[in-house]
Amino acid sequence: MNFAQLSSRLELSRRNSLLVFGGTLLALVVAASWFASARSGLADAYAEVGTRSQLLAEARVRELEAGLRVEYADSARSLLAAGQARGMQPQAWGERLINLKQGQLPREDVATLLASISRGEGRIFGAQAFDLSVTRAEEGLFDVPEDSGREPAPLSLSLAGTMLFRTQPDGGNPAAIAAALEDSR
Repeated sequence: MNFAQLSSRLELSRRNSLLVFGGTLLALVVAASWFASARSGLADAYAEVGTRSQLLAEARVRELEAGLRVEYADSARSLLAAGQARGMQPQAWGERLINLKQGQLPREDVATLLASISRGEGRIFGAQAFDLSVTRAEEGLFDVPEDSGREPAPLSLSLAGTMLFRTQPDGGNPAAIAAALEDSR
């Protein structure tokens, strides 16, 4: 083989090698850009899945809340029906909220207040919170101090609740109403 043929063959081989290298490089660049695009799309898809999962969880919570509201409404209807079956007429009753927080009152005032909220003809009291305590350790809650030289210490009273009272004479018997409400629970 002569030098010219060898040189021509090497040049052709070099050109073919460069063409193969260029084609391979181009394919690699195209594959890399496709991979970067696919990876970005995957990240977007994961973000979308996360958003959809959060929306689904929120929808489930709202569905549970709606179910509880339906149950509360059904319970309220059954309580009203039970009360009306026992002669309660809701329009014949009024409602007052009572809320005393850690008030210190003389023993006589506490006794008067407790007597005014006790269940009786024409009134029902539902306590949500009740706390009665002495303010001096040496005095008892139910024993009035015998030392006549000083006045008894006030009592500490916390009371929260709802007072229902009759506004019309034909509102129903409070004891029967309370029993109906207890039976329906």
